[in-house]
Amino acid sequence: MGKWMLLFLWLSWNSYFAAQNAPPRTVFYQCNATFISVAVRRDPQDNRIMLDPKSLTLGRCPVSSTTALLGFLVFEYRLYDCGFSRMFFGNAVKFFTELVYSPDAAANVFPQPFREQISCISSIHLNPSPLETTVEVKVSGAGQLNFSYQVMTADFSRPLDVKEFLLGSPIFLSISVLTGNHLPLRLFVDECIVASTEDLNTSKQRYTLIDNHGCFVDGKVASSRFLEPLLLDTVRMTFQALKFVDSNEQIYLHCKLMVWDPKAVNGLKACSYLSDINGWQLLGDPQSDLCRCCDSTCNLPFRRRRDVADKTGSGILHTLVLGPFNIHSPAVNGSPNLSNDSHALETTSAFPVPPAVGAFFLELAVLLLLFLGVTVYGRVTSPKDLEKSLLVPHEN
Repeated sequence: MGKWMLLFLWLSWNSYFAAQNAPPRTVFYQCNATFISVAVRRDPQDNRIMLDPKSLTLGRCPVSSTTALLGFLVFEYRLYDCGFSRMFFGNAVKFFTELVYSPDAAANVFPQPFREQISCISSIHLNPSPLETTVEVKVSGAGQLNFSYQVMTADFSRPLDVKEFLLGSPIFLSISVLTGNHLPLRLFVDECIVASTEDLNTSKQRYTLIDNHGCFVDGKVASSRFLEPLLLDTVRMTFQALKFVDSNEQIYLHCKLMVWDPKAVNGLKACSYLSDINGWQLLGDPQSDLCRCCDSTCNLPFRRRRDVADKTGSGILHTLVLGPFNIHSPAVNGSPNLSNDSHALETTSAFPVPPAVGAFFLELAVLLLLFLGVTVYGRVTSPKDLEKSLLVPHEN
């Protein structure tokens, strides 16, 4: 058994490093900040030896259609469906993953494995709000409230004593408040901002995860969300590891927390954007319409106060700094991925392109490229480049 396992590992290792780039004029794609459409020629070398659709993946996504575009294998997905990694630089974000072809050697299909990096660059809207300096919070007659956080396993069965993560991997967090002898209190994450420094005032780079009084806005471009079960003194959440390109590998989370009387929490919420319903959902109450303001402006129907004992249902505000988290870029073909280049369709459209519409433009552009023999390359060199929309063939 040991010999067979070693043989399997050797073959897998050899296959990984034997994989080359895809043949020229094989891979075409377009994307924006939400969706991606990829077309891969079924007959890469025009010799009637076809790719095996079951052996082709985009990140963690399989081929979505073999018939949408004649002669091509098509992927049409939201970026967060396929587990794209994200890297930030300036007012832009780079999404990237790998297109991998790993054929079965015994099958009568195109035999050469290949790996291609797929990347998209889009502008982002950064709207961080100024946060209060972290303060020691004391409640009259009840002692001190203690705030803490832990990095957890995916099932939250135990804490993890690690703060090293691969770019794009999920980070599971548990944020808690210890109320001591005070009556039960409810904890909310009102805002949460990623920064490159522990002091938010000195950070030149910021990115908003949670905003608008409890809306997990990062869920629109990643698999980030609040997690069940709904607890009074604890918030569970997950987000994809991210980093800023022109800074070190460390990031900090600056989270504004609200502690409130659980009987008077009108307006406070934990809203996640779920890709399967393409909309917002309140943690603990999927039928609630409390999250409908997340795409506009959410207002609290009361004034924040620091006296949690006040009978009007007011609470306290506290800022907790989480980190540092060390985020490492994955290696691509043996070297770290630190490039700011993009060979994709870049757009700053505020409205996501539905997959069906993306396929229409993809088919039209591919046919033009194939019949006219036009090769277009996109390289981001200035903010104006982000306004361009180019379909780009991936070539060696």
